[in-house]
Amino acid sequence: MATLGQWQYTCDYPATQSAYLLAKTGGAESCSCNTCRNFVAVRERVLPTEFTALLRSLGMEYTKDAEVYHLGRLPSGEHRYGGWFHFAGKLEKTGDFPMVAMSPNLKIWLCNGNAPHLETLSGVPRVQLEFDLINVPWVLDEAEPE
Repeated sequence: MATLGQWQYTCDYPATQSAYLLAKTGGAESCSCNTCRNFVAVRERVLPTEFTALLRSLGMEYTKDAEVYHLGRLPSGEHRYGGWFHFAGKLEKTGDFPMVAMSPNLKIWLCNGNAPHLETLSGVPRVQLEFDLINVPWVLDEAEPE
């Protein structure tokens, strides 16, 4: 059994990896709104390597999120995003635990996978890995949302 913060979980790595290999795109790439397009344009430089390594270790691909959403522009002018990924597995110990800081800009947590997910993960028990990401620059050559 593995842990993330106080959460304990099991991961079916082969099932997760297979599902991600079969998925053509993630949620942000399949959306045409400007906030999703901005996230896709900057994710490689704003997602810390510790986070992308964690996703890979669970069989996930950082380019195939289930959902990404814009939470607004920060007073600094940068932006805040949230979102989630899923992996095949089960939460063995869950609760209202503190989020885990992966970097000064990124916090993550686990919960049961009940939100929209990649179709290729349908029919298997899922764990949802959620993230809260701050200080994301706006790089599109179009108006920024508030």
